[in-house]
Amino acid sequence: MSPPLVSLCIPTRNRAPSLAACIEHVRQQDYQSLEILISDNASEDETPAVCEAAERRDPRIRVVRHPRNIGLYGNHNFCLDASRGEFVCFFHDHDEHAPSAVSESVAFLQRHPDVGVVCADWELIDEAGAVLGTRAFAVPPVTPGLVFIERTLRSGRCSVGTPGALARRAALGGIRFDEDGPIGFGDFPVWFRVAETCSIGHIRRRLWRWRQLPHSQSARTIESMVRDYEVNLTRYCQAHLSRWPGHEPLVARWTRLIRRYIFWALAYEIGLHHRPQRRDDQRVAAVQTIFEFWQYRLSPEAFHHVLDQLAAYRVGALEHLAYATMIAFIRLRLTEPLTWVASHAAAFRGLLRLR
Repeated sequence: MSPPLVSLCIPTRNRAPSLAACIEHVRQQDYQSLEILISDNASEDETPAVCEAAERRDPRIRVVRHPRNIGLYGNHNFCLDASRGEFVCFFHDHDEHAPSAVSESVAFLQRHPDVGVVCADWELIDEAGAVLGTRAFAVPPVTPGLVFIERTLRSGRCSVGTPGALARRAALGGIRFDEDGPIGFGDFPVWFRVAETCSIGHIRRRLWRWRQLPHSQSARTIESMVRDYEVNLTRYCQAHLSRWPGHEPLVARWTRLIRRYIFWALAYEIGLHHRPQRRDDQRVAAVQTIFEFWQYRLSPEAFHHVLDQLAAYRVGALEHLAYATMIAFIRLRLTEPLTWVASHAAAFRGLLRLR
C-alpha cells in the first residue's frame, strides 16, 4: 500500500529570503509522498522568482499566485481548499521543522485513528535562530476533544500550533479559519471545532521551531491582544452552543475560564511593565514567554487601560483580592512584588491552575 499523500501548505507574502530557506527545509523532509503547495498572497518582493525557481527544481511543488491580497486567513483557507492530500499541514515561511516532522506525525495519526490533529512540542527562536524558550506540553499523547478545549481555555495555551500541526482532511471537513474575525488566536476555534468530534494528539518531542520576528502579528502587548482573545473564543463558545444545545453548563464554564485567564494575563503584564530595563548586551536566560523577550513599556494610556480591564475581568474572590492588592502596591509605588511575581510566572501558573 502506498503511503498517504500529505499536502504541505506554505502560505506566504513578502518574505522571499525566509521563504527560500523554508522551501529547502520542506524538501529535506524524509516523508516522500508530499504535495507542496505554495500560495503567494500577492507578494511585492522577490517571492515570485523564489517560487518559480523552486517549482523548476522539484516536481512536487505547485505554486499559486494571487493577483490581490486575500488576507492571512484567506490564504490559509485557500490552501485547505486547493490542496488534495489525505493529511494536511502548514509550514509558515519563516519557521523551521525537523526532517522527520511530517513522517512522525503521519505515523502518529495512523496509530491513532480517533485523533483528528496532532502537534509536537516546539521552540521559540529569534531572527538569528537563538532559542528564546520552549513550548513543552505535559499532556497525554491522546486527549479527548472536550478535555482539550477546556484545558486550552483554562491555560490560555494551545498544544496545537498551526505551523506544527498535521490534520486529517476528513476531520477538518468544511472547518475553516474565520476571515472576518481578529487575527490573534484565530486558529484556536479551528482546532476546537476538530475537537468536537475527534481526540487531539501530541508528540512530546520538539519537532519544529517558531521564529519570533519583530514585526510579526504576535509581537504585541498582552493588552493589545485581549480583544482578539475574547472575541474569537467567545464567538466560538456561542457557535458551539448552537451546534450542541445541551452543552449550556459546559459553555458557561468555558466563558468564565476565558475571562479568568484574561485577568491573570493582564496581571502578568502589570508585573512586566515594572521590570528593570535590560541593557542591549544582556540576555535573559530561559525566557518562557515572548513578552519577557520584548523589552517594552506600556504607554500611560495603555497602562491605565490595563487597570480598567483588570477591574472588568474579575470573576471570583481571588481575582478581586489580587486586583485590590495590585492597586494598593501601585498607589504606594511598591512595584517590586509585582515584578517578582511576573518573574516567577511559571510557578504561579501552576498555583492558579493555569495549565
